[in-house]
Amino acid sequence: MDWPYDALRTFARVAREGSFSHAGRELGRTQSAISLQVARLEQAASQRLLDRTTRRVELTEAGRILLGYFEQSEALLEQAARELEDLDTLERGRLVICTSDTSACYRLPTILKRYRAAHPGIEIEIRNATSPRTIEAVVRREVDLGIATLRELPEVLEATPLFPRRDVMICHPEHKLARRRRVRLKDLEGYAFILLDENCSSRRLLDVLCGEAGVQLSVSMELSSIEVIKHFVRIDVGLSVVPAAAIEEELAAGQLAQVEIRDFEHAPRVDMGVVHMRGRYLSRAARSFLEELIAGAVSPARARRRPASE
Repeated sequence: MDWPYDALRTFARVAREGSFSHAGRELGRTQSAISLQVARLEQAASQRLLDRTTRRVELTEAGRILLGYFEQSEALLEQAARELEDLDTLERGRLVICTSDTSACYRLPTILKRYRAAHPGIEIEIRNATSPRTIEAVVRREVDLGIATLRELPEVLEATPLFPRRDVMICHPEHKLARRRRVRLKDLEGYAFILLDENCSSRRLLDVLCGEAGVQLSVSMELSSIEVIKHFVRIDVGLSVVPAAAIEEELAAGQLAQVEIRDFEHAPRVDMGVVHMRGRYLSRAARSFLEELIAGAVSPARARRRPASE
């Protein structure tokens, strides 16, 4: 069977976007041109590949099968391109990394600076996302490497732990709890909390521990930015729980106080680490950056302030 590659690529875009019009905008083509390409492919396959509804385009069983094989073929072609590039030295190439804003802001700057100095010809793209979205991006082969919380990973991923995840309670330095070295979650009931939203790893871990301890925190605000949360805590609007790596500058400046939470000490250790597809070819650029990450995981990077979430 002669598969028209352009039609396959168009079909894949429609399937991913769930819309002919959205796919057309992404590919710079009219909706009618997109429809013709899909019809051409369905004729070649002798199967209906997409179900058109008034609200969304959905894959048929035949469409799911074909999309799966097309994505595999694209991945193989990408791998071939990477291997061909690696016939040269590490003087050129491209590396796409996905991670939470917290890791990008507080862990990566020093490592990136050192890597760029050693390999100035490597183009590096950093994408910011929560840990679940980072893992999804790696599984979908949208990125080369991901840095995420290593919990409940799909079997298709290979993970390398980098550093333990440690969350702490923060408050204004004059808050009465600032004099405590440790508290229990039960001690925090009744205080106003400003927390990351439920899509963030820190929040999900906190919710699990609160559920186990039978604790109901009073949440006055839910935000997606640690920087905004730190600002509100600095003006004593409430308390929060954030990754310890995110508050080093504020602790040194006396702007925030940190209090350990006993419940976290008895929880199973959770690591942050780098993930990539098991069995997928890693370019020389990706392998060398992975080595740099492992070497740099010994001490967290100091970073300039920028919006952060995890």
